[in-house]
Amino acid sequence: MNRFTKLIGAAGVSLLLAGSLAGCGGSSGGGAGGAALDITKTNLPKTAADINGTIDKSKVKKSLVVGVDNPYYLFHEDIEVALDKGYFKEFGIDKVQVKTVDDPLPPLIGGSLDMALYDSDTAMAAAKKSNEGVRFLSVYLGGEANVLGVGKGINSAADLKGKTITGGQFGSRNDAILRELLQANGVDPVRDVKIVSTGGQSDSRLQAIIAGTVKGASIQLRHESLLQKAGGKVLFQQTRQVPQNGWSADKLLKDSPETVAAFLAATLKARQFITNQANKDAVLTLMRAKKYDIPAAYADVYGQENSPTYHVGDGGFKPADMDKFIKDQIGFKNVPAGTDWRKYTYLVPLWRAQKALGLPLDPALKDL
Repeated sequence: MNRFTKLIGAAGVSLLLAGSLAGCGGSSGGGAGGAALDITKTNLPKTAADINGTIDKSKVKKSLVVGVDNPYYLFHEDIEVALDKGYFKEFGIDKVQVKTVDDPLPPLIGGSLDMALYDSDTAMAAAKKSNEGVRFLSVYLGGEANVLGVGKGINSAADLKGKTITGGQFGSRNDAILRELLQANGVDPVRDVKIVSTGGQSDSRLQAIIAGTVKGASIQLRHESLLQKAGGKVLFQQTRQVPQNGWSADKLLKDSPETVAAFLAATLKARQFITNQANKDAVLTLMRAKKYDIPAAYADVYGQENSPTYHVGDGGFKPADMDKFIKDQIGFKNVPAGTDWRKYTYLVPLWRAQKALGLPLDPALKDL
């Protein structure tokens, strides 16, 4: 990203950008099936004018396999809408196969997945620990709802004393922010409650509350009405902007960077359709036809979960938000100390996709 030379001087920019985009793909070139290019330190844009918004379909890999860690429709809808609307074909991709796996990073590093949708911090931590070519590309979810749902009989912070609750697996993002939410509401996560580690997604944690296995758990916005029907409630809630989840790639960046830009362009075009609230019924009808489970309670929060600030409309983020997010995750020991997110983030494909769609560059070059 040596991209703001004119603003602060070539020497300073060279030093910053050598670190912030080390190990990442170039802005164009590298056909599918061709020789892998070392695009880690070359073809980096100096200005917005250097970003090529025209995607060469002859260089795009026709078939992709991508990994997603959550079966909930929100994490699949960009792909399903892009397939249904022909957006992938518009940018040269004929087929996209989605595999739902608990942790898509090992198969991404191993090469059986072309791209992965996963937690931003986990992807960057894996990149640092493995010293592989994993690079974070764009934000998928930038809104974060930190919600503590509780069962019958829990009406206050005092009622939580001595009770068993869960944020999911120890060391996960949900576990970390649950502890933060407790502290913000006067509950000591060590002395006042017993926090246990559990597997599965947030749907499983909801069922654990309803079944009485735990008295409280980290849940999602879509679960509130279901919990209320079972006699429970949301005790604490906090929503904020956090670049928590997004797309990453590894070998595909070197083998076919054009394909990465094409994939992001197609899915961002789908997201523009999805976040337009006038298309809610069309999106939900499509996703239900694809056999995704979307009860009325989940549909009711479409406007919140599919707002352009939550399901980020352009895939971008504020660098200051990422700074804080990674700093917090280092504090929670979910990311290795000393991790510089810029070294494991590569924004050229996102910028190319944004430019192809006529969207402003986000993050803007000057902000980096």
